[in-house]
Amino acid sequence: MRQRAYDITLPFCWTPGLRSSYIIKGKKLSMDALDRKKVSVVTKYAVESFTEGDWYTLGQITGKLDVVTDHPRLFRSLSFGDDDYDYCVAQVLDIILSDDPNMIGDVIDHFDIDLWYQQKEPEKYQKVFAATKVASADFWVDGQLRAFISHLSSNKERMSAMKAELSHWGISAFIAHEDIEPPREWMNELEKGLETMDVLVAVIEPGFKESAWCAQEVGFALGRHVDVIPLKAGLDPFGFFGKIQGVQIKGKLPTEVASEIVRLLLKKPKHRDKLLRAMGKAFRGRQSEQKERAFKLLDSWNVATDSQIRALLENSSLSDFERGSLRALISRVEAFKPQEPEQVSTEGDEIPF
Repeated sequence: MRQRAYDITLPFCWTPGLRSSYIIKGKKLSMDALDRKKVSVVTKYAVESFTEGDWYTLGQITGKLDVVTDHPRLFRSLSFGDDDYDYCVAQVLDIILSDDPNMIGDVIDHFDIDLWYQQKEPEKYQKVFAATKVASADFWVDGQLRAFISHLSSNKERMSAMKAELSHWGISAFIAHEDIEPPREWMNELEKGLETMDVLVAVIEPGFKESAWCAQEVGFALGRHVDVIPLKAGLDPFGFFGKIQGVQIKGKLPTEVASEIVRLLLKKPKHRDKLLRAMGKAFRGRQSEQKERAFKLLDSWNVATDSQIRALLENSSLSDFERGSLRALISRVEAFKPQEPEQVSTEGDEIPF
């Protein structure tokens, strides 16, 4: 077969040795490290899965169809399985996506490349794609433990009250009907919450099992190996999280339920330090009576050491009145104890040089 000759002039200059770096109309564009990782994943997907039709689609959605069709080797190497096809794929994708790195996400979403990579390389997926979602989940309170509340939509008022109570303990709770602001895509926001949560709290009541959304939220948490706290409100845990002992909350007030959630989280070493640090800041805004009750409750649970309670007391901006009401606890854990001055040795001071 006679090889067709190509004579093309592309609107870029290839810079040897610099992947993802081009000069376009006199302006050099570069992608950051995360962008380059994503382009590498797109390249792997294209090498393994793209057909000629997929290349035309890529060109159309990026507005760079000419780069695809004018390449002298791309389609030929694809059709004949030539050894240089991988190189051609990398070259074309780098040219297109370096021109406008914002297109990377559009390409990934259109071809569901992130889902493909999650199944193919689950550990690497977390580094490439999950990190982006974490950064974009802006509804969490900085420094607080992140709790996704899975509940029926008919239970909005009680969930709002529980969210407020959890905030007093340094827990940022995500409740869909409050935290998704219009016109945000609610499903995307749900996914962000699920991807970035530290723990999932499932309020299980009649109708929970039949809710496709609630069941999927619990399944997502179990798949990520995130701790699930089932709150029994008329229904027991079922299915894959049936082995987790639920907490009976039927008839309890939101204040009591929030305290029970905090107690359970403090029993888990991986959450304890972060939660205690968040409590110090959260306690500063609490009223004296609430603060006193919280400290006494915390001490009664026997889940925090004296040194941890001491640090919490010292970081909670206690007033003189509050220190007086918590005098016994402060004395026992030796909080606010003046630091003894460091002993400086004078030995040798009289020895001349």
